[in-house]
Amino acid sequence: MFKHRGKNVTIYDTAKIIHPENISLGDEVIIADFSFLYAVGEGIEIGNFCHLTEHSIIQSGGLVKFNDFSAIGPRTTILAASDDYEGNGFIGLTALNDYRKLHYEAVILGRHAHIGMGCIIMPGVTIGEGCSIGAGSLVTKSMPPWTICYGSPCKPIKAKPKEKILSMEESFLREYYGI
Repeated sequence: MFKHRGKNVTIYDTAKIIHPENISLGDEVIIADFSFLYAVGEGIEIGNFCHLTEHSIIQSGGLVKFNDFSAIGPRTTILAASDDYEGNGFIGLTALNDYRKLHYEAVILGRHAHIGMGCIIMPGVTIGEGCSIGAGSLVTKSMPPWTICYGSPCKPIKAKPKEKILSMEESFLREYYGI
């Protein structure tokens, strides 16, 4: 069914997944109730220890990639595809495909990237390693690693403690894998 499914993956009953054959899931992934994953084009890759919370919407076309320990808050939307809204083609219906102009670009969430509730992430955006996006943000351009960012449009606000988080990751992985 899935391209890859790691161990201890939890997908709640009311999650809706279209084209699971284009989705890779790492270990310890949670896809919560009412999430919607539409995996067309380059599909969706979700790393280890990732969480997609309630009412998340993930639409690929371009690749959508969650690196390890990344997560998104409730009602967050990630778009790796969009219609052209500048009048160069029709918008919407599949019957109009020959007249549509679609735009596909990857969306990448770095390790330890966290997206707050109700955010919208647009095509072509990379959320850097350790970056946190505040609730309700509209992210139209890439955000730097190890920063707290928020707003509409989203912008970097202040730095985050990289060493502390990476140290916690190291301790967690030693404990988890019994090393």
